[in-house]
Amino acid sequence: MRKTGTVWPVAGLKKPNAISRNAETEKWLYPNGFYCVVRRFSSKEEKRRVVASVVAPAAFGQHSVLGFENHVNLFHENKHGLSEPLAHGLALFLNTTAVDEQFRRFSGHTQVNATDLKLMQYPSRKALVQLGEWAMEQGTLTQEQMDAKLETLTQ
Repeated sequence: MRKTGTVWPVAGLKKPNAISRNAETEKWLYPNGFYCVVRRFSSKEEKRRVVASVVAPAAFGQHSVLGFENHVNLFHENKHGLSEPLAHGLALFLNTTAVDEQFRRFSGHTQVNATDLKLMQYPSRKALVQLGEWAMEQGTLTQEQMDAKLETLTQ
């Protein structure tokens, strides 16, 4: 998981890069698609607690299903992917300084739990899609650009 997207497979890892597909693991698999993921753990020294990224289907080639490790929180719709603009909009919103500051106000620990994410206030779905469409047009964004765009959305 990178801020700019997903890198897979990762060469040189000591742990496996994939999950075996069988009857036992089938319940953990999701259809290949766009997802927003948030890293669950950060160190106290890291600049940000909430770090989100978009999982894009192209990163996984012809694979029809994806398995996600438990070190990420996954945004999905009924165990299916999101629309591409919604995934990008969620990632942009979650990567803003305002969200990180809000998270730090109510959570003193370095772990980002699914419950923490559920309790946060989000812009409307329409606003998140608009954010995502804007982000997709821009390409690589700076922190300042993301924060400024969120500011215009909340005015």
